Amino acid sequence: MGAGMKVGIVTQYAYDNMGNKLQNYALQRKLAEYADSVCTIKNRPKARGIMGAIKQNALAADSMLLHRLCGRYRKSEILKFHKKYIADSSAYYCTSQNYHGLKTFDTCELYCAGSDQVWKPGSGRTGVFHYLGFAPTERTFSYAASFGVDRIPEEYQDAVRKGLNHIKYISVREDAGKRIVEELTGRTDVQVLVDPTMLLTTQEWDEVVSKPKKKLPEKYLLTYFLGSISKERRQAIQEKAAELGCEIIETMDPDSPFYAIGPGEFVWLIKHAALVCTDSFHGSVFSFLYGRPLAIFDRKGSGEDMSSRLRTLASKFHLEDCMVNGEKLPQLSPVPDYSAGYVALEEERAKSKAFLDMVFQEAERAGLCK
Repeated sequence: MGAGMKVGIVTQYAYDNMGNKLQNYALQRKLAEYADSVCTIKNRPKARGIMGAIKQNALAADSMLLHRLCGRYRKSEILKFHKKYIADSSAYYCTSQNYHGLKTFDTCELYCAGSDQVWKPGSGRTGVFHYLGFAPTERTFSYAASFGVDRIPEEYQDAVRKGLNHIKYISVREDAGKRIVEELTGRTDVQVLVDPTMLLTTQEWDEVVSKPKKKLPEKYLLTYFLGSISKERRQAIQEKAAELGCEIIETMDPDSPFYAIGPGEFVWLIKHAALVCTDSFHGSVFSFLYGRPLAIFDRKGSGEDMSSRLRTLASKFHLEDCMVNGEKLPQLSPVPDYSAGYVALEEERAKSKAFLDMVFQEAERAGLCK
């Protein structure tokens, strides 16, 4: 299937998010089972560039400069993962006026939007690029695309509606996403599929996992919070670590030696943790895949509500006992039983395979292969 076919992926193109790079890699790897070649299309947003960022850093206070430098080291590690495991297009797609509307990138037979929050409104993701408007409709599809919100603000609805109507086959990551598409377009062909990180087995993930070079404690509790951590929440985590006889590894604290790590090291730390405490979708996903004890917190202070997506994940894969009510951690088994969740996972993987089979079979019937 897919002989002579090249597929281009449109996703968030940045180097500051572990989950984004991991889902990008997983989607690329899965699509490579159908096509001869898969690339991620590079795009250049309006930005100051590296020199502008360096100049800004030079003006910052010493403490802020240290945190900025830590962040730059972290991005460097994420970039290393990207360069090693993710194939880019040979040129950029660019809409910034600074680049005169340049739109030169590898020509593909199919284009895929996904996954992660590729369609999040108000973040520059409601234009031509993220909805594949540069390509003919018959060459487009989305895989487990997420809006990152439960409703589209009115000021973005026309643009989102236009973008969605352009895409031939749509699959989204959340039930809320399906409802959004149906309400805006009236379409009834939208499928809800799992995030691409869940399509790969742990054996496949082990191929990109790497042990951190930094000295590790014998036993540790891992925290990965994208939102804020309240005083009460932090105290509860410290009490749980003491109860388990663990040290705490914080992966989102710039002062932590485990802040400047790459996605492969991040997954390794999850794989070997005595307990993972997180408010992250992908932090929860990898804990589940590797069978690690997991405490899922609602996200605080990020300006967006992630709780519905985390609860949907917990419900679909029978992880309700992992959800934290209030600030106290639940009693968790050191060897959790996720067997019911893994049965559900195989069913979801089969649904995703059926969707991708259909997309590529239709492309072949339409004569899109070379």
